Amino acid sequence: MSDAIFKTALHNPPHLFVTNVIYMLTASIYEKARLIASSQRKDEWRDAFYEAAEIHRWQVIAWVVLHNHYHAIVHSSEDAGTLSKFTASYHKFTARKWNNEDGLNSRKVWWNYWDTCIRSERDYYSRLRYVFWNPVKHGLVEKPEDYSFSNYMEYLNQGFDFAGISEVNDVPEF
Repeated sequence: MSDAIFKTALHNPPHLFVTNVIYMLTASIYEKARLIASSQRKDEWRDAFYEAAEIHRWQVIAWVVLHNHYHAIVHSSEDAGTLSKFTASYHKFTARKWNNEDGLNSRKVWWNYWDTCIRSERDYYSRLRYVFWNPVKHGLVEKPEDYSFSNYMEYLNQGFDFAGISEVNDVPEF
């Protein structure tokens, strides 16, 4: 596939960029610090995430943000190579904002992010469940619908359809 890009870097996870594919993203705060514990910071993360998605033309499918990490499922734009720019934009914005608020301008906020191309409908629904049930796994709520900092209810109401978004054969093996 000519539009697939595979990037590796020392001390970083490899990244596969493919156009018109669904990705799962995960990122955590450096040293698992609870920098996103407040409702305000979760809201700031969400707003920055949606703004970056709009700027870089990524479709947001699912997301959840917890005290020290987040998970998201997004659909690639025409240029999947923008994934690193997309994540860097909201990571930089939130890091700067929170460091300014805390008076710690040189503090490292985000550790890294991990992306995975979703290769099948079964993989998609498995990861979707993981995203929405993550607050339950961490003991924050008993049911996904009770957690305020995800788009679970919005997802249920929008009726997103996996069909036609990504074909298994479109994701090359590396």
